Amino acid sequence: MTAAARPSPEPLVSICMPAFHADAWIGDAIESALAQTWQNFELIVVDDASSDATLAVARSYSDPRLRVEANPRNLGQARNHNRAVELSSGAYVKFLHADDRLAPDCLEAMVALVEEDPGIGLVFSAREVVAESDDELAWSAEYADLHERFCGLARINDGRFLFDQLVDAGLEDNWIGEPSAVLVTRRALHEAGGFNVRVRQVLDLDLWLRIMIGHRVGFIDRPLCTYRRHAGSVSAVNRRSEGGWLDRLWLFEGLLAAGTPRRAHIKRLRREALYRATRAQARRFARGRFDTELPAYLRRRALARPGGAG
Repeated sequence: MTAAARPSPEPLVSICMPAFHADAWIGDAIESALAQTWQNFELIVVDDASSDATLAVARSYSDPRLRVEANPRNLGQARNHNRAVELSSGAYVKFLHADDRLAPDCLEAMVALVEEDPGIGLVFSAREVVAESDDELAWSAEYADLHERFCGLARINDGRFLFDQLVDAGLEDNWIGEPSAVLVTRRALHEAGGFNVRVRQVLDLDLWLRIMIGHRVGFIDRPLCTYRRHAGSVSAVNRRSEGGWLDRLWLFEGLLAAGTPRRAHIKRLRREALYRATRAQARRFARGRFDTELPAYLRRRALARPGGAG
C-alpha cells in the first residue's frame, strides 16, 4: 500500500451506494468496494425503505469504512442518490449501485487520473455489462460499448467537446455510462446542483451533461466496473411503467438553466420532445389514463419566464 493509499480520518473518496430492493446483489457490491486497492475511502450505503432484506444484508458487514443509513420512507431514486452524497465527506464521490460491482483497482485508477488535472470534474471508464436474462442480451450487445461513439475520446478531454457530440447526436443515449462507471469531484457535483429530482430514467445523463459544460472529463479505456442488467432494477421498472416519459423535457430545462453553450440547439430538441410528449399524452388518454405531469410541466414552464413558454 502506498502512503497516499493509507486510511486517514478524512477519506479522500466517498463511495456512495443508494440501494432499493437489492438484497440479491448488495453483498457483492459492498464486498467489491471494501476490496479496493486504494484504501483512503468511506462507503456510504443508504437504503430507500426497501421491503426486502437489503438493509439487513448491508448491516451484516462490519468495517470501519462502512456506514449504513435507512430512509424512514421511500425518497425515490434521485433524492436517495442526493442523500447518499449529503451524508458523505470525500473530495471525490464514486458512485456504486447496489446491484453492480467495482474492479479492485477502480478507485486507484480513477483517483490517479482525476489528480492529474485540477480542471477534471468527472472521470468515467469502460464497463462490463452482465445480462441476467435473455431479454437483456440484445440491449447488452447494443449498449455495452457506448463510449466508442465519441470521436477523439482521450485520457483527458474538454468537457464541451464531448458535450457537443452528445448534443449533435440528439442526446438520445448515455455515452458516459451509469453511475457505477463514474467518479466526480465534490466541487463539480456542487456546482451542477446534484441529481435532478424531476428526472427518473436518465438522471445520470442529466447530471453528467451539466458537469461537462464547465469541466474537463477523464476517461479510462478498460472496464473498472460491472453493470448488471436485470428485470428488477429501478431502471427496468421505470421502463415498464413509462415512469420517465417526461425526462427529456426536464433534462433540457436543466441544461438551459445551467447556461448551456448550445442554447438554440437545445431549444430545438426541447420542441421536438414536447411534440412527442404531447402525442404520448394523447395515446395515454385514449387508453383511459390521464396524467397531470405534462400539464404541470407546461404550467411551470409558462410561469418561469415572462410572456409564457417559447
